[in-house]
Amino acid sequence: MSKINILDKFISNRISAGEVVERPFSVVKELVENSIDAKADKIVISIEEGGIKSISILDNGSGIEKDDIKLAFMPHATSKIKSVEDLDNIFTLGFRGEALASISSVAQVEIMSKTEGDELGTTLKVEGGQFGELGEIAMNRGTKITVNNLFFNTPARRKFLRKSKTEEGDITDLVEKLILANPNIQFRYIIDGKIKYDTAGSGLYSNIYTIYGKDTVENILEINTEREGYRLWGYIGKPEISKANRTYQTLIVNGRIVKNSFISNAIQEVYQNFLMKNKFPFFILCLNLPYDCVDVNVHPNKMEIKFDNLGFIRTLFTNAVYSALMNANFTRSVECEKSQDEEIPKEIINLQKINKEEGISYNTSQNASLQEINLQSSIVDNLKYPFDAEKLNEDLQQKLEANSEESRLTDYVLNSKKNKSYIASQYQESIDDSLPKAKIIGVIFKTYILVEKEDCLYMIDQHASHERALYDKYSNSVEANEVLKQNLLTNKIITLNGLEYDFVKRNVDTLEGLGFEVEFLDNNSLKIIAVPYMLEIGKIDEFFDYFLNNLQDYSEKGKDYFKTDLMQHSCKMAVKSGQILSLNEIEKLIDELDKHILLCPHGRPIVVKIDKKQIEKWFKRVL
Repeated sequence: MSKINILDKFISNRISAGEVVERPFSVVKELVENSIDAKADKIVISIEEGGIKSISILDNGSGIEKDDIKLAFMPHATSKIKSVEDLDNIFTLGFRGEALASISSVAQVEIMSKTEGDELGTTLKVEGGQFGELGEIAMNRGTKITVNNLFFNTPARRKFLRKSKTEEGDITDLVEKLILANPNIQFRYIIDGKIKYDTAGSGLYSNIYTIYGKDTVENILEINTEREGYRLWGYIGKPEISKANRTYQTLIVNGRIVKNSFISNAIQEVYQNFLMKNKFPFFILCLNLPYDCVDVNVHPNKMEIKFDNLGFIRTLFTNAVYSALMNANFTRSVECEKSQDEEIPKEIINLQKINKEEGISYNTSQNASLQEINLQSSIVDNLKYPFDAEKLNEDLQQKLEANSEESRLTDYVLNSKKNKSYIASQYQESIDDSLPKAKIIGVIFKTYILVEKEDCLYMIDQHASHERALYDKYSNSVEANEVLKQNLLTNKIITLNGLEYDFVKRNVDTLEGLGFEVEFLDNNSLKIIAVPYMLEIGKIDEFFDYFLNNLQDYSEKGKDYFKTDLMQHSCKMAVKSGQILSLNEIEKLIDELDKHILLCPHGRPIVVKIDKKQIEKWFKRVL
């Protein structure tokens, strides 16, 4: 007696539904993609209880003809491909012909649809794969599909659905990505009778604002490049809006939302010099390429794809992202307040009284140590109101000459007991001549350099600025194979197994490019004669463990490890917060700013800008 059975269509449809319809999220995805394929420019998505109770998709697309309504619910029934050759040139989001059949086999489905040429629309109910009778209804062109009681006939599947709020969250995340992937379609998304999103279809930037808000759109960089028939466009985020996971990364290929770890990792590598540890970049990137250069027929959920020219695509992404980051402005700004009734920020109200340890710094001579003048200086103490301006200038000049003729303290402001202020005009003229573009005001908290330029006050973190300069210098030396070496006082011997020894011997050029000098000994031993200058001696074993554990992609991983170590090394070597700098050192740091991105290697900002108008608002000088 035969033990092999041919399953009937109801059982096979339920099995197929397990792949296509995993959760309410899957139903929404399949139905909305059908609406997009039908050329709809208005789509309404409505869910109840996380889609478990009800899912409704209404569109104004081309509709389904009456004779095709039942056929649309048959397994492998599709209007999007006709021959096997079409699989190599798929331009629609759906093509397998499995979605409606799978959904209707595990839910109660009602469809209403009308084409442009029909006078009335057609209705049909399908419950657990069983067809009802066709009916007619008055409606506009388009299609509405309602899915009720998902998995009503498969209690085991329904039992393992998560809480309605969790399912709702996954659907919302999907809808957000659908809105981003189709910026010219008007979407309305309704949750339990309340509108969550209602977009105008006015473009990607507008949709990003709708979903992520004002703070995000103010910190995104546009990407738009085309090469050899491949167009890459969209937006990437500045490091300040980086996230703790990859949830805020959206990749769209030929209008299809996809997941591709290869591209995501490539972008992450570009960001490695811009982000703090364990942070991931924000991006919404769209790639348009010839349809025969990508395979979307990988998995039933159609979110996994394979590229024909992977190396070229990686280069396209990394070059575009790197160029946008390098040309970005990373200066953080304090925005002007928009309401007259807003209070002065607490950080301004709570300024502590300046003491002898926290004042304005200036340089007494090129070689002398930096001294400080605080607001309780002897000159200020001797001022009386009304004061003699000529006498004040004379006193100031004598004090400056006593310190050094090279002193270049910019605006020396003296406050009298009557709250009057006075600027030494003769000294101000000499400063304007020597530093016409920017004036160094001083240093506060022995950490932040203050610079005035074009009605703006800039605060520069001396540690972060120096750290970036050092890191870029060392990083460039690694890329150019010009790393400085340090000879070991005592040569270090490392014993390897046969496989590791042969591997190192074959790839000794890579080690030498990183700054190592080695000698091969008998018994699978390696003598380390010199190491890169920026590598701590105590980390030699750690580096070689890392190097040998990544045999297949050593050339990239070795440099990645080395760059991570460079971050730590540059951080240790950079001037510290609280370290006093001479004016010449401060000027050198400022001169270096335009050569580097304004973020430290860990992703912290280097410069904060405050507009004069904002300061005047805080002091209620302007409204």
